[in-house]
Amino acid sequence: MKKIIILLVLVAATHYVSWTQNHVNWLWQRTIVAAIDKFPTRGGYYTGGHPNDTFAKTTWRGLHDAFQMQPGDKRPLFDPMQAQPSFCSSATYAVLIQALLDFDKKGVISPEAWQNMKPYVGIRDEMNPEALGQDDGVGFWGRCNANGPSLGVLVNELDAGFSITAFRGAKNDTVKESPAERYLTDDEWRAHPVWRQAVRGDLMKIFWNRNETRGHDGGAIIGYDGIKGHLQEAGHSVIFLGMSTDGRVVYWSSNGPGSDPAHMGYSVSSCDPIAIQRVVFTRILHPERFDRVRDMAPTDINQYLYDLNGHRHSTTAQLLQAIGIKASSIN
Repeated sequence: MKKIIILLVLVAATHYVSWTQNHVNWLWQRTIVAAIDKFPTRGGYYTGGHPNDTFAKTTWRGLHDAFQMQPGDKRPLFDPMQAQPSFCSSATYAVLIQALLDFDKKGVISPEAWQNMKPYVGIRDEMNPEALGQDDGVGFWGRCNANGPSLGVLVNELDAGFSITAFRGAKNDTVKESPAERYLTDDEWRAHPVWRQAVRGDLMKIFWNRNETRGHDGGAIIGYDGIKGHLQEAGHSVIFLGMSTDGRVVYWSSNGPGSDPAHMGYSVSSCDPIAIQRVVFTRILHPERFDRVRDMAPTDINQYLYDLNGHRHSTTAQLLQAIGIKASSIN
């Protein structure tokens, strides 16, 4: 972003890029937080590809039913009540669509852009006569649904905002990207400035820390390489709602999985920062630039995100580049 000074700070061999509090579109931040209130509570958490005894329809079908647009319409209607069940990235996609509709009162976002924001989920209709589906990294929905820093990559592509990221470091030497990489102590990580820089309404990608709960460094991994036996990403796409008075990270998403998926889904949750090993916060400054999605065809591929679904992992340096942090800023 030419108008924003990006400062890189190296903290114990972890990367941190700061933004300043005055680089905030407060109207947008309030709009996306308010959009959350239009969604049902819970509604079910489901990542399966077919209806079952618990869920009469899939999350993909729910998104298709919620995004209502016909050829010739200037913009869609979006019905959050139809977007059930859900999973984390469907929730952040859905609330982003709702917030853009609420924000764009003057119709700056073109019909062509809205058409490309439709979730192409393999269901035939007038807008999708070929029943196209979108894998990770393909089209708008495929970017939102991808592994890694999905929404950070999307916002960077549209030049609609920017991201910061922090990494606690890998604990196991076999996972570390360099000998200098150090796994921060609990106190160091809780005191990391990234938690103070984030603002309510930022998009947030969590990479869960599995060192204490499962004894492995999965939280250091970006993406899924498709190789059996390899550590894989354990991520969660959410909307950041702030830090609680006792220092917990508070967020909204579709939260799951669990033993009772029918009673999970859309909800506010929280965690200790030490439950997170890597984080990416993305702040939208220019919602109007989502009109640029008019040039993002439903079959358009972001190769970086596409590859993170079964082809390879990403390095931290590759992540930084994908979310718009130039290599020259890191050296």
